[in-house]
Order: sequence, then C-alpha cells, then structure tokens
Amino acid sequence: MGFKDIMVVLERAADAEPLSEFVHSLAEGFGAHSTVVGVVQQLPPAPAFMGEFPYELVQSAQAAAMKEIAQGYAVFEKAAPRAGSCDLVKVEPAAGAAPHAIARIARNFDLTVVVQPEGPDQSASGLLIEGVLFHSGRPLLALPYIHRGPAKLGRVIVAWDGGAAAARAVSCAMPILKRAGRVEVVTMINGQRATTDLPGFDITRNLARHGISAELKTLPRGDDVGALILSYAADENADMLIMGGYGHSRLREFVLGGATRTILASMTLPVFIAH
Repeated sequence: MGFKDIMVVLERAADAEPLSEFVHSLAEGFGAHSTVVGVVQQLPPAPAFMGEFPYELVQSAQAAAMKEIAQGYAVFEKAAPRAGSCDLVKVEPAAGAAPHAIARIARNFDLTVVVQPEGPDQSASGLLIEGVLFHSGRPLLALPYIHRGPAKLGRVIVAWDGGAAAARAVSCAMPILKRAGRVEVVTMINGQRATTDLPGFDITRNLARHGISAELKTLPRGDDVGALILSYAADENADMLIMGGYGHSRLREFVLGGATRTILASMTLPVFIAH
C-alpha cells in the first residue's frame, strides 16, 4: 500500500521551488506519478457601480496567470528525476468556485500536496486548502512556503486526541508511518494518569500490529493546542506532523478550527492532514 498518484496544486510560480524537490523525492520513494494542477484564477465580478471589466483587462489577467503557471511548471518539470514522471493540467474555475473545483479533482488522487498560504494570497489559498481538506475525501500534505529540500521521514509526529479526524489521518498516513525512521504519538493530558489510561495508548498498540513501533509522548494540556504541537515538533526536530483536520460548519461550508488554522498559519515542517 502506498501513494501512486499525487496531485500538486500550483497557483504561483514561486510555489514550484518548495514543491519540486519535495514532491519528486516523495513520488520516487513510493513509485508514484505526480500531476501538477495549475489553478488559473478568474477575475471576480466587478462591483455593480463599475460595470463590467474591460475585455482587454480580463484577457491580460488571464494571460499573466497562464504565464505564471507555465513558469512554475517549468521549474517543477526540470527537477523531475526522469521524463514522464509528471505532467501538467490547467484549470480555470469561475471566480469563487476554485475550492470546490480543486476538491473534485483531488478525489481522483491518493494525496494532494499544497504550499502554505503566504502574504496577500492567504485568503484565496486558504480556501483551496479548506476545499481539499473538507470536500475531497482525500488526505492533504501542506508544505511551509519556506521549505526547501527533499521529503524526509526520519522522525514523524502524530498529534492524537482520539477523535475521528485523527483516526482518519493515521489511517491515510500508514504508507508514511511504515517508512518513518521514528514515530511518536503525542497527546495532551491534565495531571498524572496511568500509561494504559492515556489517550494514544490504544493507537500505539494498533500501530505496533502494523509493524510500526510508535512511542507515546504526553504534553500538559494548554489553551493553544496548535502552538504547543508546533513547539514540540520544533524542539524534537521532527520531519513531518500528521494530524486530523478539524473545522466547523458555517451554513453549508466548513471553516478551519482553531488548532488547525494555527498550525497551517505558523508551521515550519510539512503537515499531513486528513478529515
């Protein structure tokens, strides 16, 4: 069991640098093919008092977006280990429809890799991440925008709270956990508890039956769960964090929960998420 078909979301040429070496090394490790989905965002409708955008402006914006995707893919393709190991698909969803469009495409892949939102594009990029996480039914792997280098699985941390999202994340991440050099299941508790009564004891036993030797670690519970997890990961020099993606419903949409949002905003290591 492994990842054989990896989708890579590319919105900006700059994203190709953190993505290329990481994705290619991950794909090589699993014998996978990677498909870059270049997202060409449409201009949102003009405010009513402005009338319609001039046709020339729309065409110019589309041409610039296409060029951006082509430049990014050129970097990604150049770094490929061999010809034919990756390809490019361009999508042009209507304004506001990108999150659901990308989620629909992601359903046809084993794993989707994205880059952490940065700067003025945080809102639009964040919506794409939420779309894949909550509407694709597939796992998501987010890279920090500062990331450089290949995928490393020397030390992998699982954030465990016993919830359904965490359980799904562990299940989806089994191919990674089986290849990891060291696995730690990190859980938060109040006070002292017997080892067999700790949240995470049963999941470490389950992992052991899959041939994965996981060490159970406990942290004192605090108000900012996301910050505590990231701080522990940094202190332990972890290579990847695996966690459940949490959120809450707002009308018919989902929005990220506090800990998930904190981690995606401040992460300094790759984060594997499933919902």
